[in-house]
Amino acid sequence: MKKWILMALALLVLVPAAGVGFLAVKYRPSASRQDPAVVAREIATLKSQRDSLMARGDTLVKQAELLQRIPSGDLLIGLPTPFVDQFVRDIIAGWFHDVELHLKGLHVRKAGEVKAKMIFRKRSVGTYDLDLTLDDVRGQLQPGEPKLSFGGDIIRIALPLRVAGGSGQATVKFVWDSKGVASPVCGDLAATRQVRGTVRRADYDVQGRMVLSAVSGAIMADPDFPDLAVRLFIDPSEESLKVLDDLLSSKGGVCGIAIDKVKVGDRIKQLVENGFVVKIPQKFFRPIRLPVAVETSVPMQDENRMALKVTPSGLAVTPAIIWLGANVGVGAAVKSPK
Repeated sequence: MKKWILMALALLVLVPAAGVGFLAVKYRPSASRQDPAVVAREIATLKSQRDSLMARGDTLVKQAELLQRIPSGDLLIGLPTPFVDQFVRDIIAGWFHDVELHLKGLHVRKAGEVKAKMIFRKRSVGTYDLDLTLDDVRGQLQPGEPKLSFGGDIIRIALPLRVAGGSGQATVKFVWDSKGVASPVCGDLAATRQVRGTVRRADYDVQGRMVLSAVSGAIMADPDFPDLAVRLFIDPSEESLKVLDDLLSSKGGVCGIAIDKVKVGDRIKQLVENGFVVKIPQKFFRPIRLPVAVETSVPMQDENRMALKVTPSGLAVTPAIIWLGANVGVGAAVKSPK
């Protein structure tokens, strides 16, 4: 029995030894099988290729758009601009989606003298005073697809905006003061009526920007849309204008002829033809924190945390990437909140 055990152990030793011997013969260094001069030439060629590749790599790094304007610092974080582009687009869409523009209490007024041909020449037949008050006008604002460009620590924004319609109501006060031959038969007239209308669709191209800055290890984007305003153009309904015109022309005779010269409906259209400016204040836009930040503490084994002092060292915006640099210092341990 002991004999068979000793033979088995011998085989276990001899078989690996034989394998090692075979591998040593098959895979022995080529230098032992080749002329040393050939090996030396191959090494020289490989060194030359290595040096050429290293020089080419240095050139590509210097020319790479991705690595342009890298800020200094212990820590460097890069945000690809395609990611930031989509993030900012979503924010802008949220700002302007279904924004309601509201006009209320605005006054426009028009007054003048009316002349009509009487016998052989034109004579003054009266004066009118037309006062229009916007009681309640509402328009819907919708954003288009913004175009963003990156560079110079700024994201520039070209944004199409559309006033997508709306409706409104106004109160019209018309005062007529007869003069000359029309005065005895016409007299004075005062009328007040409500006029309804619709807000005309209109498109605008808005230019703005986001100014980037590094704050406490985070990237903040402050929107800047200076003097942002749109005009609401109102088209009074023909039915509303006709009611007012019919009221005034019902006088008939010389009086009707005189007042008909005013053409109240046309003058109301003139009052609103330039539209009404609605300003969008800067406080409408909130600063944005881009989704990247440096932790100001790290956990420790004893459930406490080591405080980190993070100081932004620089921010660089290129067409390909936004770089955030920061210097990090280690502070004292702090207790974790329970």
